Amino acid sequence: MLSVSRRFALVVMLAGAVFTPGCREAASPPPGVEAPGVEAPGVEEPKAAPAPKQAEEGVETREGELHPSKGFGSVADVLIPRDDLKKHLGEDWQKTTVGKRVRVRGKLRIHKCGPQEQCLIQGELPILTPDSIEVLP
Repeated sequence: MLSVSRRFALVVMLAGAVFTPGCREAASPPPGVEAPGVEAPGVEEPKAAPAPKQAEEGVETREGELHPSKGFGSVADVLIPRDDLKKHLGEDWQKTTVGKRVRVRGKLRIHKCGPQEQCLIQGELPILTPDSIEVLP
């Protein structure tokens, strides 16, 4: 009969149940402590400070002079695809806008360069896909 109870204990232990003396006491809170979800009179629950407001998530803004750079335009520390520059600034963007200050807003992605690619910026290219490009005075 003793072997049956050991087998039972082994099966229960393998199933993940643990028998511990005093579990009932540990499950009930000590006197004077309210159960979760029950408010004690006159006691306010602490509240977290509101998160700082951000602009749209994932949208970044860069300002600087626009320069051509190997199939891209370059503003500050990011590259902008030429197709996007044509779309926002017109077909002749290289004649009319290169060297002027612009403000670019859009989504930034980091292209990790493969072993055969020639990336000069630590093996990655910061590419901004613009939502808007504004020529500054």
